[in-house]
Amino acid sequence: MGYLKTFAKGVALGGIVGVIYGLFNAPRKGSELKKELAPKLRKAIVSARKVEKKALSKGKKVVKKAVKIEKKAVKKYNKRKKK
Repeated sequence: MGYLKTFAKGVALGGIVGVIYGLFNAPRKGSELKKELAPKLRKAIVSARKVEKKALSKGKKVVKKAVKIEKKAVKKYNKRKKK
């Protein structure tokens, strides 16, 4: 799982660097570039929100499962401790 996080961070960082490089080296005026990028940026924001929502949902499921496991472990520990 650690490799996946590292890879995702690398992809995100590479994307950001690529966008910044493209903005500074674009052969267009700023106003033209803004008109061209605005719809793409809105689309990217919508996509990012969908990914965030899925990640939060999965994260909540993982936390609930971890809490259940922890409760079972505590019960087992307490039973053994009483003996």
